[in-house]
Amino acid sequence: MKIIRKVFSAILGFFARIAVSFNKIFNKGDVSSNPAGKGTGNEARPRKRLVDGVDADRFTRLCVILVLGFVSMIGAVLIAASVKSGSHAISVEEQEEQDLKPSGTFTLTLGGNVMPTQDMLDSAMVDGKYDFHSGLSELAETLAGDLTIAGLCGQVNAYDENARLSGFDKGRNYPTALASHLSEIGVNYIFGANQHALSNGYDGMCATITNLHVKSLGVIGMTDDDPDRLNTSVIKVNGINVGLAGFNCIEGGDYAGLTAEQKGHIANVSKDALAERAATDIARLKKSGAEFIVVCVNWGGLGSFAVTDYMKQTAKEIAEAGADVIVGYGPCVTLGAEILNVKNGDAEKECFVFYSMGCIYGNNVYPGQPSVMGLKGNLSAAQKKALENEKQLIAKSKAWMSRSMTVSLNIKRSGDGTVVIEQGSYNPIYMIRNPGKGEENTHMKYMSVPCVRYVDAEECPDIFADNRQWEECKAAFRAICAIGDKTGGRLVLNDFGHTEEQPDVSDGKI
Repeated sequence: MKIIRKVFSAILGFFARIAVSFNKIFNKGDVSSNPAGKGTGNEARPRKRLVDGVDADRFTRLCVILVLGFVSMIGAVLIAASVKSGSHAISVEEQEEQDLKPSGTFTLTLGGNVMPTQDMLDSAMVDGKYDFHSGLSELAETLAGDLTIAGLCGQVNAYDENARLSGFDKGRNYPTALASHLSEIGVNYIFGANQHALSNGYDGMCATITNLHVKSLGVIGMTDDDPDRLNTSVIKVNGINVGLAGFNCIEGGDYAGLTAEQKGHIANVSKDALAERAATDIARLKKSGAEFIVVCVNWGGLGSFAVTDYMKQTAKEIAEAGADVIVGYGPCVTLGAEILNVKNGDAEKECFVFYSMGCIYGNNVYPGQPSVMGLKGNLSAAQKKALENEKQLIAKSKAWMSRSMTVSLNIKRSGDGTVVIEQGSYNPIYMIRNPGKGEENTHMKYMSVPCVRYVDAEECPDIFADNRQWEECKAAFRAICAIGDKTGGRLVLNDFGHTEEQPDVSDGKI
């Protein structure tokens, strides 16, 4: 607001000088500066003016009205720009308390991680350019919302023309075409706080943020600016101030050669400190005007196939600190959802928790522990059991990591001014991997599709390579529906008109 006041002062000063000029224009006694002719018959005559015959006072008042109207218009434009309505950030320093909170509703949509492997990048190469249209476009309907968040594991074109583009398994440096298409299908914020955010160095992270911004994608949990501003993003969505925060509590990553200050541009926090750090940042967001708070967390790595006691307890503490939605990432499988009823101060509130959203676009498989997978020769009984367990987990991951979900939450301002979640819906997603397409259209080998479009078909849709893939899609559908079925009706299946009734999910196992 200081900047706006300075601009106002400058504008008023400018028009004040113009007013002085008007006064001189209306000074009809103004004569030639040569007084020598006075009394000689050669006195200077008053000069004819364009405004002669016009009442000076009335004209001046008219000018003042026009000037004030112009200044008011400029002020309105500046105020609108400072607030940056829609899905853009409000400056924490310039956020002012609103006396009147406008009524509004908006849709918050959540998607899983995006982490394409090298074979997916290779298959997306069409006529010398990357094209992710075939792989992602079917998700557009499920990702529609006023505020849509998805995760990203890796960087985007980290070194521009000098970059060696690569998939998740080869370097995690994706082409900007991936960011372009994510934006086109509805994503407008990327949660990037994870152990891969600095995989190509600090400069690569800064380039990634720039490339995402160019494609109209905001970022959560990392910054190329002042690290003290991490998790201070408050955005206005349809009249509601939404606070966004994100954390990474998985250790690891290729941070060699980075300074502590550089690593501080990612919201890294230890598992034990996560709840306390989240509470601190939630308090900052509320102080900045946030009325509804979304917290994204990267916890549980590959091979985490169940919600842990740690996740449950930490989610409860973050909810009690004021979070309205908690979105989990990391395991690359969909772990489940829960509606927590907690107390925040004296008030009771709901918090929707999604322990892991899965991977909406990727081809990853749990690799197994290297120390176990490397066992050879004569093995003890314990070693044989460990090796067999790892092989079973690898097989399990092939199915589980092809499943994910998107969620849409309808959020509104209630009659008492509080912001609440009115209703939610979910969409089971299946990642088709290498569906047997010919070499002439390899870019169609990896596709993410909403299961509901295909599970009730009378025969195997052409999009699948065979009946086995179609059955895998049906299994994904049942498993994700089992998650929604456990939310007491607070999440319902979004069938997009493709199914007439809720499916039988009694055999759905996740």
